[in-house]
Parts: sequence; structure tokens; C-alpha cells
Amino acid sequence: MTIRALTLTTLAVSAGLVLSACSNSSDTAAPPSTTTATVTAEATSPAPSSSAEVAGTEEDPAFGAIDAVLAAHAGGVIVSIDRDYRDEHYEVDVVVGDQVLDLKVDYAGQVSEDDRDSDSDDIRKAQNATLSAADAIRQALEQHPDGVLDDAELDEDNGRLQWEISLDDQSRNDLVELNIPAN
Repeated sequence: MTIRALTLTTLAVSAGLVLSACSNSSDTAAPPSTTTATVTAEATSPAPSSSAEVAGTEEDPAFGAIDAVLAAHAGGVIVSIDRDYRDEHYEVDVVVGDQVLDLKVDYAGQVSEDDRDSDSDDIRKAQNATLSAADAIRQALEQHPDGVLDDAELDEDNGRLQWEISLDDQSRNDLVELNIPAN
């Protein structure tokens, strides 16, 4: 029995004795009963493992655009995504096979194709990247949970393949630029 349960039991018994001592012998009420209280600790959920969990379950809307592109172009590899606040859409370049598709994705998730080309640099970078655009953006947002994606681009700098990510604050002001290794 825990100390708290023992304390509650003692208090309940004491209260019963005090109340019975205060009554007079002409009372016709039933004799006092003794109640034992049992205290059970409730399980608590573990502390959040990342700052993204602390910020809540809301994800950056860019993930919806990424999901829409990958649903429309299975097996595609996104090499850039750029939010256009004025026209409320994302411009996304995705490598599918030996083609680079320039897409627009509106905030409702509707995907439309603007252009196609065969940019060999984008295709090579897509083939060599082991970290997806979504995972790179997630890493950036874990470091800056109040940020919102402005743009992310797979680029090679001094022979190193990396994601160049720009985050804005909630008011659309520049927050930070990050480089996340892509392999």
C-alpha cells in the first residue's frame, strides 16, 4: 500500500470516529461506515522527442505539395520546391526517368505541368541524392520549428551534394538559410 493510500485510509477512519463521537445516543442514523480509498497512478505519455513534436502536429503545407507531386509522378525525385506566396502555389521540379518536369501545385494540391526538359545536372543530382526533399525540409524544421519553407533546392557546392533550404517566419520574413547534406 502506498503512503498516499495509507494516509487516505487513516483520514477516512479518523473522520468516521470523530463524527461518531460527536453524535448523541438518541440518533437513529445508521452506524458510520469505513471507506478505504485506493489511489492508482495514471500513465503519462513520454516527453516529446523532438522540437517538432513540441510545436504541435501541424506540418508545413509544403509537405502537401510534395505528397501531391509524388502521388502524380510515382518514383519521381523532387530537386526543388519554391513557395509563391502571391499566387498561392508551389513551383516544383521533379525528375522522372530522364525528364525534369516543371510543375505548379496550388494550395489545394492540384498539380499542373508547366514545362519539361532534360537537364542532365538535375537528373544526375537526383540519382546521387540519398536524402529526399521532404526529409531535408523536416530536418530544417526540426532545427527551426517556427519556420515555414520558402524554398529548397538540391545543389552541388564544392563537390558536395546538399539541400539549400530557406525558411521564413510565420509573417513571411526571411528566417534562416540552411545547407543539409543530401548524401
